[in-house]
Amino acid sequence: MNERERLRRFSPCRKSVSERKRSDGFLYPFGSYPEDKFSQRTGYDSKFIKEGKYFYYQVVLSHERILPVLFDLLNALPEKAFIVTQIHTDDYYKENDTYVSDEPVEVEELLRWIEGWKDVALDDGFFGIGAFTEGPTMEVFLDEHKTIHVYHHDPDFMEETLERLGIPFVMDLRLYWDEPHYHESLPLLTEYSEDYLTAFEDLADKYDLLLDEDEDDDTDEDGDPLGMTCWKIELRGYKPKSEFDPTPQGFYSTLYLNAESRDDATDMVEMYMESKDEYADLFLQMARVPEELLSAGLRRKNHDPEEPVVWFESERIEFKWNQPGGLDYRPF
Repeated sequence: MNERERLRRFSPCRKSVSERKRSDGFLYPFGSYPEDKFSQRTGYDSKFIKEGKYFYYQVVLSHERILPVLFDLLNALPEKAFIVTQIHTDDYYKENDTYVSDEPVEVEELLRWIEGWKDVALDDGFFGIGAFTEGPTMEVFLDEHKTIHVYHHDPDFMEETLERLGIPFVMDLRLYWDEPHYHESLPLLTEYSEDYLTAFEDLADKYDLLLDEDEDDDTDEDGDPLGMTCWKIELRGYKPKSEFDPTPQGFYSTLYLNAESRDDATDMVEMYMESKDEYADLFLQMARVPEELLSAGLRRKNHDPEEPVVWFESERIEFKWNQPGGLDYRPF
C-alpha cells in the first residue's frame, strides 16, 4: 500500500445534503473530506517546475466558490482545449484512469457540460475534470478532492488573476488530503442516479476519449511485470438489429478474464463479444484484481488462472439501444 492509499478512506455511510462537512467556515465536498477536524485554509501555493519551464498552482476553495473560480480559470485558456478527465478505478495497483479528448473542443462547450453535471464535478470524490492546451503549458484541472490545479507558463498573469479573484497566496499551504481523509461517490441519496461513471459515460458519448495509458500499466508497484493477471472489466455493449430482432439491444456487463496486458485484455473482450455477434461499445472500467482478493465463489470459476480466457460474465442489465458511444479505448 503506497502513502496516498494509506491516507484515503472509503466512507461506510451515506450523508444527506444537510450534512456537508464544515470546519471554521470551510465547506468540504460531499465526496471528499478529512477524517478528523481539519482547519483548511482558502488560498493557493505555487512552485516552478524547472523540467517543464512552467509554474504549478494548487488552489483550495470552500465548496461554494469552486464553480465560479473554476469557470474563470478555464475561460483564461485559449478558445479550444483538450478535455482531460480522471475517474476512480478498482485496479489494485493504481487509483485512477485518465482520459483525454482526441481533438480540442470549445472551452465554452466544456463549461456547459460541467454546468450540466456540476453535482458530479463538484461533489463526487471519484471524478476529476479539466482542460489543457498544447504548446505553451496551460492546464486547469479540478481533481477528486475538488482542489484546482493550474499549470501555466506566465506567473505574472496567474498571480494577477488569482489576486483579482480574491484568492490569497499561502506559504506552506496545508491540504486536508495530505492527511487521512474519506472518498465517496455519488449518489448520496437513493433517488439520485448520477455518479462518476454515468458522467464519464455521457462525456465519452460526446467526445472521442483516449486512455492516457501509463507505461507501468502492466507492472506492479515495484515495476516488475505482472504476467498473467485477473482483470475485471465493466463495459457497455450492444447487439445489432437483425431480421429476427429489429430493435438493437444494449447492455451493461462485467467480465472476468485472465490476460498478460491491457491490450491483450481488450482483444479478448472484443473476440468474446464478436463470438456472440455483439460489440463492446464503451469500457467503463478495466481493473487488475489479484487472484487472492476475489471472492471464494469467483475463484472457483477461474479454473486455471494461467490460462488467457474470459471465465465469467455477470448478469446483464439490458436497455433499448440508441446509438454507439464515442469512446475509442485504444491509446493510438
